[in-house]
Amino acid sequence: MTSPQDARGLMATDEGRILLAGMLLLAAYIGIVVFCGLFLPKIYELISAVTFSHIVIGRVPGITVAYAMKGSFATAVAINFVIETILVLFIYPLFIMSWNKLLDIGILKGWSARMHKNAEKYRPLIRRYGMIGLFAFVWFPFWMTGPIVGSIIGYLMGFRHRVTLAIVLSGTLIAIACWGWALKHLQTWAFSLDPRAPWIIVALMALLIMIGFIIRRLLQR
Repeated sequence: MTSPQDARGLMATDEGRILLAGMLLLAAYIGIVVFCGLFLPKIYELISAVTFSHIVIGRVPGITVAYAMKGSFATAVAINFVIETILVLFIYPLFIMSWNKLLDIGILKGWSARMHKNAEKYRPLIRRYGMIGLFAFVWFPFWMTGPIVGSIIGYLMGFRHRVTLAIVLSGTLIAIACWGWALKHLQTWAFSLDPRAPWIIVALMALLIMIGFIIRRLLQR
């Protein structure tokens, strides 16, 4: 286990400051959710539903739920981008600390090894194109080619933290905006056919993602 003195030392490193930024952003996000829960119940329901959908199922269902609950394009993009930014600011520094054995927490060891193995699969291809390759990797809407794995690949390629985070977060924002634009048009068309259609789309997307996850796990065995 890491002692309190070691923990304070870790927080003084670059990785520790990134983790601290993630903590502050998470605290601000929770504060907004609590404020909305007390004074703006409709917005609270929207943020809670989008957050739950994004964390449990993924980005696309999170955006789709935002539209199904009458959220705007800007709202859908903002909520999902903040969620993914928080995840990156937590997981990226924790991976580095654990991989370099600066953080001795048992549960992180196996997780770090799995994340490293997954990132290594894509690194040779991305290395060929450098920063543009990393940006494209984060932007393309393929399974497990998102900001978390992208940030780890950036670290393994030797990019500075600020470069990795700038590429990963900008790629993530553009990817979410593209999904938001496409899904907005899909939802508008579907709603013109049946008011229940947006929720049917949410259910179908969740089902497809779950099926894809199960197939992927079976193929890995």
